[in-house]
Amino acid sequence: MPEIKCEYGHAQSIGTDAWVATLTLDQMRYARDQMAEKIKAAEESPKLTVWLVSDGSINEGWYREENFEDAAEHLLRIYKERFIKEAAHFNEKPFSVYTFTQVVPSITPCRVTQLEYDTEWFPAKP
Repeated sequence: MPEIKCEYGHAQSIGTDAWVATLTLDQMRYARDQMAEKIKAAEESPKLTVWLVSDGSINEGWYREENFEDAAEHLLRIYKERFIKEAAHFNEKPFSVYTFTQVVPSITPCRVTQLEYDTEWFPAKP
């Protein structure tokens, strides 16, 4: 949600639709052109990897590109107990192999733009 600051430093959060509704036609055209340039630059930027550790239905953690070893350690911590439980269940009453792979923990690499990496996945802490 955008935040607007006045000249005295006071901040107010405002929804994007509410903010756009306050703009003049020239301001909207300018904002559109600026956004198009920013989107193009973001899409052309190098992609980075986010290592997503998931237990099959819940994202357990995500790690920066260079922290793939931490992602592996996290996976191993949650994997053993869950795998043993699911494997025992599978051996007792076999079901779809696809379903089995969906319920055991895994690591998925997500390729994202630098902008997404810095703002959505790992935003700077104030």
